[in-house]
Amino acid sequence: MADDSTVRERVQELTSALVDEQITDDEMTLLENLLLSDDQARKRYIDCMQLHADLMLHYAKPAAAASTKGSAKSPVLGFLNAGMPPLGFDFPPAGATKS
Repeated sequence: MADDSTVRERVQELTSALVDEQITDDEMTLLENLLLSDDQARKRYIDCMQLHADLMLHYAKPAAAASTKGSAKSPVLGFLNAGMPPLGFDFPPAGATKS
């Protein structure tokens, strides 16, 4: 396997593509394989997803102003919040602009 820094950088790139909803099927397969096979890849993925979640929470509209549309589940580890109460914000749809 490639050296650790190359794997971590690739996982970060793929995770960014995932949260930006720009990931291809081949990239998704690669990300899944990296996460299944490498502890450092999983750590980088969790760090990236935590940063994304923190930023979404920080910049989220108050719950009263949130959209009533349901949010899409993440294709990777989306099951982690199954059965949990909503956090009071929805993820904006792909291509949405800030108003």
